[in-house]
Amino acid sequence: MISPEGDERRQRLRRLDDCLNLLEQAHELDLTVVTDRMADAVGERVPTIHAGMLIADAIEEVLRHQEPYMVQLRPEVTRRIRRRRDPFDVRLLLQRR
Repeated sequence: MISPEGDERRQRLRRLDDCLNLLEQAHELDLTVVTDRMADAVGERVPTIHAGMLIADAIEEVLRHQEPYMVQLRPEVTRRIRRRRDPFDVRLLLQRR
């Protein structure tokens, strides 16, 4: 079951993804600065983006706003395996005394 906090986080990320898509499309069309209409479209979600700023900087700004909402995965815990100094010889184990 999804918690209300998880649902809110996903919705916020989707909205930021929409902003990112808009800016990336503009960049692919060789636009270099944020227009007034683009600033209006993303301004509510990312208020630090304004008309006249470089699109590359605006993209970085959206990515910065996304960071707190990204799922933080714990690093995988690896088991430490001790290596034997001498190679293990199964024949020694199987010898009968």
